[in-house]
Formats: sequence, C-alpha cells, structure tokens
Amino acid sequence: MRKKVIVIGAGLGGLAAAIRLAYHNYEVHIFERNHAVGGKMQELRSPDGCYRFDTGPTLITMPFVFEALFQDVGKKLSDYLTLLPLEAACKYFFADGSEFTAYCDLQRLRKEIARVFPTEKENFERYFAYIKKIYEATADNFIYNPFSLLRLFKTNPLQFFQIDAFSTVHQSNARFFSDKRIVQFLDRFPTYVGASPYLAPATLNVIPFVELAFGGFYVKGGMYRLAEAYQRLAEELGATLHFGQDVKRLVLHNNTATGIELQSGERIYADAIVSNDDALHLYQDLLPNAKHLPKRLANLEASCSGFVLCLGIAKEHPQLWHHNIFFSSDYHNEFAEIFTHRVPPSEPTIYISISSKSDSGQAPKGKENWFVLVNAPYLSEAFDWEQQKTAYRHVVIERLKAVGFADIESYIEFETMLTPLDLKQKFNAYRGSIYGVSSNSRSAAFLRPKNRSPFVKRLYLATGSAHPGGGTPMVTLSGKFAAELLMQDLQ
Repeated sequence: MRKKVIVIGAGLGGLAAAIRLAYHNYEVHIFERNHAVGGKMQELRSPDGCYRFDTGPTLITMPFVFEALFQDVGKKLSDYLTLLPLEAACKYFFADGSEFTAYCDLQRLRKEIARVFPTEKENFERYFAYIKKIYEATADNFIYNPFSLLRLFKTNPLQFFQIDAFSTVHQSNARFFSDKRIVQFLDRFPTYVGASPYLAPATLNVIPFVELAFGGFYVKGGMYRLAEAYQRLAEELGATLHFGQDVKRLVLHNNTATGIELQSGERIYADAIVSNDDALHLYQDLLPNAKHLPKRLANLEASCSGFVLCLGIAKEHPQLWHHNIFFSSDYHNEFAEIFTHRVPPSEPTIYISISSKSDSGQAPKGKENWFVLVNAPYLSEAFDWEQQKTAYRHVVIERLKAVGFADIESYIEFETMLTPLDLKQKFNAYRGSIYGVSSNSRSAAFLRPKNRSPFVKRLYLATGSAHPGGGTPMVTLSGKFAAELLMQDLQ
C-alpha cells in the first residue's frame, strides 16, 4: 500500500521534496496557504502588464543542484526552462566613485581585479585558494548532506580548522587585503543568507567561492519560471496541490506527526509530514505542544529582512548591468543599525536588479524594470513598518538620487513596495526575516533546525530556515534531504 505524505507549503523546498517522494511512489499532497507556488520566489506585474519583476531571488548559482533534481527523477531541466549564464554576476559602485564588475569568467575577473585593485592581484589568488579550501571542507558536512554530528566528528581535524569558524567574515577578508573596497565587495556575500560580515563566522566565505567559481545565472522569462518548472514536474509525477489551504496545526499521536488540521477545522491524515514552512513558525505555532520545546528555539536570532521597491522606469541607463550594488560609505555602521539598533539603515547599500537588461520582454522598449532592495532589520518594536514605510521609501529614493539618479522620480511609471511586515503576513516568515535563523554566530551551522525533527517523529523540514540554509540551491537541497530521511524512516 502506498504511503501518504503531506507537504506543508509549495515553496521550492516543499516542491523539491514532493518531486522526489512522488517519483518513489509516495502519495503526495501539498497544502499551500497562497494561490501560487514558489514561497518567497514570486513575480509581480504592473496592472497594464508592461513591467514584470521577480520579487524573491534574482540570481541563481550552483545550477548543477537544479539539474540533479530533474535528472534524479528521469527528466532534464533544459526541457522545462532555459538557464542563461550571465556575463557578470554584479557591477559594484563604491562611495569614492570607483566601479568594479564581477565577471563570471574567472580570467576576466582577475583582469578586472588587477585594473581596479592593482595592489591586490596576488592577494586575490591567495584568497581564492583560501575560500576554495572552505568549500571543500564544508561540502560534505554542511552543503551536500543532512547535518550529522557523527560525520562531523569523523572529519579530518585539519580540514575542520580550514572552515575558519573562529574569525568573522570581515576579520578574515581584512587580513588578505589592504584595499578597503575589495574587502567591502567580499563582505557583501554574507547578506546572501541575511547575516552581517562583522558578526558571521568566516565559514560563510564559502559563498563568494560558489559565485566566483560556478558563475551566476538567470532564468529566461524570469526567475519564477523555476518555481513553475518544479510545480509542473511535481504534478507530472503525481503530486496533488491544494491551494488556498492554510494549515492551523499538526495532528500528533504519541509525539508522532499523523496529520494536519486546516483553518477550516478539517483534519487530513498521513504517514509523515514534510514542512516547507518557516522552521520557527512550524515549531512555535503549528505544534500543539510548543511550550515543551527547548527554550533555545525561541531565543534564536532572525536573519535580516529587506525593503523592496519595484519601479517601472521610463528611461534606459546604459551604465547599469543586470545586477548592481551601490555601497554605503560606512558599511560597519549600516550593519550596526540593522542588527544592533534594529532600524533600517540611514545610508543603505542599494541593490538594483534590472532583468530587462538580459531579457527584453521584462519591460517596454527603452524602459527598465528596477527591483530595488536594501537590507533591513527583522521585525521588532524599534521600527513600525506600518507607520513608517512611506518615510523610509523617501530615504531610499533620496539615496538613489545621491548615487547618480537625480531625476529618478520623474521617470517612475509604476511603483510598489514590499516590507518585512509583508514577508511575515504572506509567508509566515519568522519576524519578517528573509532567511529564517541568523548566521551571526560561530554555532549557527550547528543550531540551524535539522531536516529530521528531533522533537516530533515523522516530521521533516524542507525549508530555507532549516539545514543547509537559504538561497535557491540550498532550499532545493533541503527538500532532497527531507525526502531522503523520510524514505529511510518509512521503508
């Protein structure tokens, strides 16, 4: 008799788990509170349909992770979507007026480093060897397998120390380079998982290696096509999607997950549960016995969040690439405001993604679709987004003017904003954070919620807020781990 599995949430992690389980002949039912798949990977169109925006991830790395998901179930990713390699992952603009383009071709990147940071050419080679060692040391324990203390203890002690867990990202980067601009460029990467380079362990320097070594990619037609491809594959394999179905709580029997109760009161039973929900929301709000969970769960710090403006701009800007960063003049103060004072930065670093640079159908001819993102604190009493979002929108617009777009407001044809409060309300995001649990501690990798719940039997986590972390490849791997652990337990 086929085993029945309920998946809570149709984000990439939930869909990735569902794909593998359906392929292995499990009866899979996915319950999604919203009316579309993708979780935080969503898209937005202007009312007239002229402008289109990805409102979640805007860059893909590690394409082999997605290819492996499809290959493992007898399919080819290229039959479902087209991945476009980018010429450059990002163009950077520094406060002193200098510019640096992070080309995806390593040889071209080396030439650009020699041009912009002429004293750092040899230091970069040393640094690249250093981050490669971190990747090799973390691959088995923290990236490509479910986390296991036993596997960790079997690790070569020399290799363990190569993960550089006892320095912060900034401390290690500053040891390699004297030019503060290249340090700031490399300090930016922990924001990919919502962390501060001044607090997070240097182990996170694995992130620049992944981007520099494997390159950056875009999905033709928009990043949301990836979520649609996952949905199509899951349904082809027999998984059933139930939209507009909000899960109220898990149903437990003898501390074993046996089903779910919907907001309507209906109960649906299964042999196991995979949760694509935010891990802290799952444990604190969906478990009937949440008060018995370890207190450390309630004390876990959230990752940072973000403030977004989606702008339809009736003008082209040839100096900009698909991905662009305008750095603040005081990076340390920016992260202090976010993580210590828990207020949006007064002089934010600004990220602008313009997918129409790579995909002309995303905006009308002669115009651009700007996805403008600044790092923001997770929700707290220090800042009221409901009352202050318009005022902060003004801060971001004024910052855009200051970095070279003095007339930007006169060209805005379409505009909408997204705040941390929106993330909490739409996706149950822990404190409105983007990546769930913060990585701002040496123990972050060990404390991140595990893919097999240690608190409830037959409950598995496939989410960016669980192991191995946030980002589209990591979430996809989280779904893989949850499915594999479930099948081990139910065989």
